[in-house]
Amino acid sequence: MSVHRKQLLRLLRQHSLKLGRFRLVSGATSYYYLDSKLTTLQPEGAYLSAKVILEEIRRQPIDVAAIGGLTLGADPLVSTVAAVSFAERDRYEPLDAFIIRKTAKEHGTGRLIEGYQGPQGVSVAVIDDVCTTGGSTLRAVQTAEGAGYRVTAVLCLVDREQGGRAALSNYPFYPIFTASELLDEPQIQARLEELKAKT
Repeated sequence: MSVHRKQLLRLLRQHSLKLGRFRLVSGATSYYYLDSKLTTLQPEGAYLSAKVILEEIRRQPIDVAAIGGLTLGADPLVSTVAAVSFAERDRYEPLDAFIIRKTAKEHGTGRLIEGYQGPQGVSVAVIDDVCTTGGSTLRAVQTAEGAGYRVTAVLCLVDREQGGRAALSNYPFYPIFTASELLDEPQIQARLEELKAKT
């Protein structure tokens, strides 16, 4: 595991991981919740998220012109990836960013996609902060494809391993972390066992 990845994992556990009983968007109940924005919207977390994503894009390698995703989870990620890719362009290919609205604007251009406006058929990557069942990520993919883009990679900061990979099986899927990695720490496991024992 790279230094940046280790540091980001530490921050996610420290700031974003909440243990308890939570109801997820999918309707399922979970003993943990990940509020990624508590990490991705702080200076160190934003930078590390971008670095780790860019390292993964280079490692695979993933050849895309832009990276985007559904608001609000993807917003901090794509913005910092674009900024860091330019600031460190001696190491990474600069990437444009785009944000997919949940509903189209009712004024002005009426756009559903903000930011990058690339040509038809251009290769892009779609990213989400947390992937559970994959529903919102797939929606972002379909919107990007509907705009004429070719989605050649799907990334997420954390894969909760609850069906997302299967839902996105038609696309190369690259989770930065899995739930198993995130929770693989003795104190976290002990607390989860306590919570489960109380139910």
